[in-house]
Amino acid sequence: MKETKVNKLGVFLLFTLMFLAPFIENTRGIFIPIFKEDFSVSNTAISSMITGVSLAGMAVTFIGGALIEKLGQKKTVLLGILCLILGMVLQALSNSYFMFFVGFIPIIAGLNIYSVASNTMVPLIFVGSSTLAMNLFHFMYGAGSTVSQNAIGVLLDYGITWRSIYLFIAVLYVIVLLAFKFTRFPDKQRVPVKEGEVSVFKNPMLYVFGAALGFYVFAEQGMSLWLPNYLKEAFGLRESIGARYLGAFFLLFAVGRLLGGFIVQKTGVMRTVIFTEIAALLLLFIGVFFGNSYLFVISISGLFFSIVFPSTMSLVSKIFKERPGMATGFIMTMVAFILNSMNLLMGILMDEIGPRLAIFLLPLSMGISLCLMIFIRIKTKSDETALQ
Repeated sequence: MKETKVNKLGVFLLFTLMFLAPFIENTRGIFIPIFKEDFSVSNTAISSMITGVSLAGMAVTFIGGALIEKLGQKKTVLLGILCLILGMVLQALSNSYFMFFVGFIPIIAGLNIYSVASNTMVPLIFVGSSTLAMNLFHFMYGAGSTVSQNAIGVLLDYGITWRSIYLFIAVLYVIVLLAFKFTRFPDKQRVPVKEGEVSVFKNPMLYVFGAALGFYVFAEQGMSLWLPNYLKEAFGLRESIGARYLGAFFLLFAVGRLLGGFIVQKTGVMRTVIFTEIAALLLLFIGVFFGNSYLFVISISGLFFSIVFPSTMSLVSKIFKERPGMATGFIMTMVAFILNSMNLLMGILMDEIGPRLAIFLLPLSMGISLCLMIFIRIKTKSDETALQ
């Protein structure tokens, strides 16, 4: 690896990008009822759009590891930012559902490119404390989610349109893009494959990791994507009220990521991940099962959701040492595939059986992830170094 000192501005911008990501990714749920009204489409049409454009994003994610090896982390991140800006401007200026659909493609591609690059950059920058750093890094995502959910709820109450909000977010990304020319980042160089070396794609644990994280991510992102719609259609609550429930969820989510890294350092990665998934699953199930009077319990589950993804991703570079970039790209592709498939299923179920029953797909997905995490714990238990 070529040694490159990372300046403070670079680290600040990297964390800022993680803070900004949920402003576009985790606010779609708030806007779904508005999108349906503006473009006169159904839940199934919205979920079909999300699934369709995400197929293109999955292709980008799959080659994300190769992009990193060819372009380096910094250029890959810049490419992701450019895609995001293009997509947000296209959607904000769209005057038809088709143009809105087209604008979603670069948004998803940009988010996926950045996700692969950032999850390989943190272990390179914070050598020796990657689990702690990964949780603090992803804390910025939780903090951004909290701020974005509450801010957008307030802006909607004041009559600010989603188009104006999207353009403002695009301007923030332009500022970050321009500042990136003053940064330095380490670039992981490609390691030649040794003769007789087993391909990372032949390692079955790669697929287990991808599935475990995929079902988890659907449960997490399904909160921001489908909870406001569920609250409106099942209980008649306004979008701004749904935004406040999500704001509380992501506030606790942010707190969990801020403190979670220190806990994981002491208790071990997989042990902590399994415990927090059990707690999150129980709280989520109670919230959706008992309904209106217990909806606040769903928000509390955010504290336990928080640790799972960054802690599990911190193991990838340790368990798949030969090709951490390729492994990360493939795992994130699996995550995207499962997430998109489940989102499509959720949209169909919302229309066919109603939101009160369809919402149970979230705890079901979390339960599947928990079972796979337990399997990973059993299979990797002998590798004490990786699990610390």
